[in-house]
Amino acid sequence: MTFSYLRPLAVAGCLALAACGGPANYAKSAFGTEGGYSLKNAHATPPSLMVARKIERPLFIVLDPSKVKDTWTLETSACATTTDGCETFKLFDVHQFVRRDLKAALEHYFTSVTVVDSSKALPSTPHVVGDVKIDQIKLHALSRGMLTYQIIQMTWGFGLRPSDKADYTYSFAGTAESKDSYPTFEAGCAQVIEDAMPAMLKKWAEGGGIEALRDVAAK
Repeated sequence: MTFSYLRPLAVAGCLALAACGGPANYAKSAFGTEGGYSLKNAHATPPSLMVARKIERPLFIVLDPSKVKDTWTLETSACATTTDGCETFKLFDVHQFVRRDLKAALEHYFTSVTVVDSSKALPSTPHVVGDVKIDQIKLHALSRGMLTYQIIQMTWGFGLRPSDKADYTYSFAGTAESKDSYPTFEAGCAQVIEDAMPAMLKKWAEGGGIEALRDVAAK
């Protein structure tokens, strides 16, 4: 049995129509590319905390390809046990999470934010180093009675330290999730980003990370 679609070009696999019991047809997404989807088409608008004054050092986020893969292969939960209803596809341009979303979120807190591809590109002048990793991106099947939802999950971590220190002043690790329903796969990815940023920033603010870095920068 296949899904009925709420409207053309929608991902029905994550809607209440999942009660039909068939596989998710991700090829019907509005922006789907051959073989998968691009994070470039996921436009998130996460909330940000209010900051009275910025940290007086520039931030350089190191985007290490060995810690953040640019392409991830995703599969529905059915693939673990059978080929019936199993669907596999790719999520491309995951580096956009760092270059666009993480950078934009942290621009509220630092005099400037720059993403570099290697620690070799870091300047010799005082700055703050940000290290980021993504451990896993996967689909998680959530069953509620007759309904089954495909939740998008991303497990990731982020750390900040002054350039003259070896230990992190602040570190975060967590799993961000989409909601039960989303109209397109890219919209679901945007929900993941909108869940990831506030969780990271909330811990940073409440754990004293902002003030600790501000104190270091003032010396």
